[in-house]
Amino acid sequence: MRPMHMRFDHAVVVVESLPAAVAAFTDAGFTVSPGGRHDAIPTENALVAFADGTYLELLAFREPAVRTELRALRASDAWAAHLHGTGAVARRFLPRLAGPEGVADAVVARGALTRFAAESRKREFVMTGPVPMRRERNGDAALAWELLLPAEDAIPFMIEDRTPREWRVPSSPGATRHANAATGIAAVEVTAREPAAVALRLADLFGARLEARDGRTCVTFADTAWWLMPGERDGASGVRLRGTRPLPAAIAALGVRAAE
Repeated sequence: MRPMHMRFDHAVVVVESLPAAVAAFTDAGFTVSPGGRHDAIPTENALVAFADGTYLELLAFREPAVRTELRALRASDAWAAHLHGTGAVARRFLPRLAGPEGVADAVVARGALTRFAAESRKREFVMTGPVPMRRERNGDAALAWELLLPAEDAIPFMIEDRTPREWRVPSSPGATRHANAATGIAAVEVTAREPAAVALRLADLFGARLEARDGRTCVTFADTAWWLMPGERDGASGVRLRGTRPLPAAIAALGVRAAE
């Protein structure tokens, strides 16, 4: 597929408690901006926005008990049937929200999602969407966007704004300046049971450059390096940040680290 205009948008960091995560990231020298509540799943978020336009989304259930219930359901025989009965957004997010805390997904922004979805399906990529989603903010107009959700967990999902992006992503100097000097997301780490196969799929879908660096596989697209490494699950598992000094162990344990 020929390259099309796109950019890395954000990484999803699943956390158990949003207030606790906001406090931990603030203590680590990040400026954390308030987010809001989603409509498709019972979650809320806060944002760590960077000067390069990317951001970290700290994502948690609005009610902590829901995470406990979901994790118990995931361990039962009813999990597959539960997911089958949910919507497309829930099918993408619930397994991640029921998993461990940390970087759990990655998002690429691009236009013309409907056309991209049709072209991708012709190339035997299974996609759901575009599907609408909204986020409510206290006292402000709701945000709206559409998501294109690949069936393959190792492939990032895609977003196209329906309201101005600056409503969704803080961009003022006060929001994007951090005491720890972080300026943006330099790379995404992706674990996969078959890294070479996933790298080829990413290169094919996004028209990306595929190369070996320091004995590791790297796929470059959306102005970002995506490092592939062996792992028990497929999907984004970490990010490397530009500019920042080494981060506290609690933040690094979530997969958020300084660039090498």
